[in-house]
Amino acid sequence: MTRCGPSVSKPTPKQLRWRIFRYPSPAQARSSKIAFCGICHSDLSLINGTFPPQRPVVTQGHEASGTIARLGAGVTGWAEGDRVIVAAGRPCMTCPNCRRNNMTNCHRVQLMAFAHDGAWAEYTVAQAVGLTRVPDNVPLEQAAILADAVSMPFGAVVRTGRVGIGESVGVWGVGGSARTSRGWSARCR
Repeated sequence: MTRCGPSVSKPTPKQLRWRIFRYPSPAQARSSKIAFCGICHSDLSLINGTFPPQRPVVTQGHEASGTIARLGAGVTGWAEGDRVIVAAGRPCMTCPNCRRNNMTNCHRVQLMAFAHDGAWAEYTVAQAVGLTRVPDNVPLEQAAILADAVSMPFGAVVRTGRVGIGESVGVWGVGGSARTSRGWSARCR
């Protein structure tokens, strides 16, 4: 399968280039046909050089939704055409936590659009463990932001911070994730 999309190159991160390339269908992975992909501030920071790319060339985009185009070998519980969002982080599968099947707390999580190609493309490859089903009543254009702009602040407030009822919370930042964090924090009151 081929895929085409814009990519950022070292050492001139401000230049976007279109490229066409082939990618494998690794075991326990699937390809997703991208329907929508947001533009996160971190995408812009990679393009303008504020964040350095982790690869010589990388395709941007990590707030993606779409449908499963093809299943990898051994993948169960999913079907082609299923509506999904793609996780922004990919567990390394080699650290102690991943080996204990605790991939949520991976020590070396690989961020989409930094460590591996993102979703500003027609297709992307994702691990089976890294997809979440999107209900039919949720539009894919709204679902795209769930993978990062909603899940990250939710995890920070609920899982990491364990904010309880009546506790005070300080939120720094002015982007979408900061606004969402304030919203989740208010629900804990």
